[in-house]
Amino acid sequence: MMKFSHLPPIVQLGLILVIALGLIGFAWWHLRSRRTLTKRKKVLWASLGVIGLLPFAALAYFLVIFGLANFPFTSGIVAHAHGVGGEQVCIVQTFKGAEPYQVSLYARQSGQPWVWHYLAHQDDRWRSCRVHFTSTEILVYQGSKLEIRLPKSKAFAFPTDPSRMLPTTHLPAQILEHSNQHYRF
Repeated sequence: MMKFSHLPPIVQLGLILVIALGLIGFAWWHLRSRRTLTKRKKVLWASLGVIGLLPFAALAYFLVIFGLANFPFTSGIVAHAHGVGGEQVCIVQTFKGAEPYQVSLYARQSGQPWVWHYLAHQDDRWRSCRVHFTSTEILVYQGSKLEIRLPKSKAFAFPTDPSRMLPTTHLPAQILEHSNQHYRF
């Protein structure tokens, strides 16, 4: 027999909700069908019905929190910055549904192709982001939190996999479109 913990999470959630629904139905049936219940039994069955509602309340709470953290559920350009030496950085986030966001950094030196770098996946929406260039590094902040220190030598190095590069002529909107096509569902 398969253990509950070995089931996929969506199946676990489904089973919990079905059992809770059964408990609510059973409590409702007892309260409605037996008019001669004592006050103590009415309180017991009503309490069991309320307990059955708890998984639904928890699910609603998590859906609201997920919605608030990720609204408006769209992909976008989070930051685009230019350094004094002609280098550029473009940070995009791609909405992927339940995951919900893939965040990527594209960097290039003047006249060179854009090079892709991973920042985050299964992340909440980045609402504010800024890029700071030092003489040796690219610093990426999400709000006030430093997310990554990327050495310029690594940021602009050509990867061995050519699919991690985009043409020099790409604009931020084209980078976003590429990211949407590549990382979406």
